[in-house]
Amino acid sequence: MSAQEERIFLKSQLEGLESIFLELIPSGVSLKRRDIQDYYDNRFGVSDSAQFVVSRNELRRQFNTKANQVRNIVDNAETLGSVQNYFNLVYAGSSLPHERTDKISRFVSDFCQSMLHGAGLRLDLLRAILLNGQLSKAEARVLLGSTMFVLSEEISFEDKDVPVKELLDQLVELIVSGNFLSADDPFLVEAQNFSDSMSSEFAEMMAVSDA
Repeated sequence: MSAQEERIFLKSQLEGLESIFLELIPSGVSLKRRDIQDYYDNRFGVSDSAQFVVSRNELRRQFNTKANQVRNIVDNAETLGSVQNYFNLVYAGSSLPHERTDKISRFVSDFCQSMLHGAGLRLDLLRAILLNGQLSKAEARVLLGSTMFVLSEEISFEDKDVPVKELLDQLVELIVSGNFLSADDPFLVEAQNFSDSMSSEFAEMMAVSDA
């Protein structure tokens, strides 16, 4: 793949992860090929009955694209293990095909799995990751993806909650300073946008409370 093809592939993968964590899992959809297709067929049926500017064929194409993005991630995650392990989904969705042949750091995988499965922030693992100072591109994206798909403003740590934005900002700083990902990598761009949006939401909340 060329650099441009890699970016397009990763952007598609990121969109697939967003569909999985923002649509399918919250809706209780089983991550099986037939159930995924049925979900998007039903979505198309509902949307097709409404009035939209886009043509019926374009609408069908959009839903088929979403279904294919999700199925590709699920298929790749199954080669890593169970799709019920959310880490496998994030790893499959945030890595290029040739990157999955490389072994991922146990510190990174354990840290991400702890967050994704609700066990909270493992500070010992985060310190190990920061002290190591080396990340593969796949590991960098997995860290960003796992943090974004916690889908919460806070993450538990011992007897308190830590803002997800603070953790994400620290990881972005690590990745940018270490030049582990290019500035236009879709996962890095999305993480920066994600953090900015959280800042905007907080600022709006403060403005309302002061009114």
